[in-house]
Amino acid sequence: MEERQKGLLMTAAGVLLMSPDALVLRWVSADALHVLAWRALMMAAGLGVLLGLRYRTALPRVLARCGWTGAGCALSYAASTMCYVTAMNLAGAASTLLIYSVSPLVAGLIAWAWLGERLSRRDLAAILVCVAGIVLIVSDDAPGASLPGNLLALAAATLFAANLALARSRPLVDMSPALLPGALLASLAAFALGGTPRLDGGELAALAAMALVLLPLGFMLVQLGPRRIGAAEVGLLLLLEVVLGPLWVWWLLGEAPGARVLFGGMVVLLALLGHTLAGWRVAGRSAAAVT
Repeated sequence: MEERQKGLLMTAAGVLLMSPDALVLRWVSADALHVLAWRALMMAAGLGVLLGLRYRTALPRVLARCGWTGAGCALSYAASTMCYVTAMNLAGAASTLLIYSVSPLVAGLIAWAWLGERLSRRDLAAILVCVAGIVLIVSDDAPGASLPGNLLALAAATLFAANLALARSRPLVDMSPALLPGALLASLAAFALGGTPRLDGGELAALAAMALVLLPLGFMLVQLGPRRIGAAEVGLLLLLEVVLGPLWVWWLLGEAPGARVLFGGMVVLLALLGHTLAGWRVAGRSAAAVT
């Protein structure tokens, strides 16, 4: 099997493993803070195992190297996770995932404003179209729609984008270890605000399967895949989660999104797809010019 084929299979497998996350969050009936407390704690444990296998005894030194930038990444990730889980509880899977999917574009906008990175016309066009799609999603007034939930999803996307922009500000330093204290911080905050979490055995088992096994394993595969394939192909495969997550919830829980959510989501997905394909073409022309 060629390296590119391995990369495609690994990234696709990682996305598929992460896609039931929305289903689990919508199926668990407990309070959002109770879900967050256990989910974030289990995520921290899973990330700790992965980082321990990767860095072994050097992990404390790698964490210290992240410095204040890493602290900012941890805080952004913790706040983003809290907003994401709460938004999923209030607004549902489709609206939350579709709004959250614009994080990479928001990160580019932050990097342009803060780091002075160039923002291409392709980036700007995709951002403007996504804004139009998000406005449609947020304005949805179908039964079950939640404006606070949609706004929390937007806050989650913006905070995660801030985490990405912070990591981009120090490209020579691996900021992924900062996610470990970020997950622990989110868990501690949820325990403090929500009291003793009350989940039944089945709900706790589902969260454990997702947060301890599937999410860390999917995260690892998505991290390894891009070493063998281009960023544009990774972007295309990551869109699978935005499509599959709401479909799992729709199929198994009967949670159908409203008409505006569907139309706005189609606008967002087409914008992201067009942006990724255009980037693929530009990268292909650049590679051809070099050769």
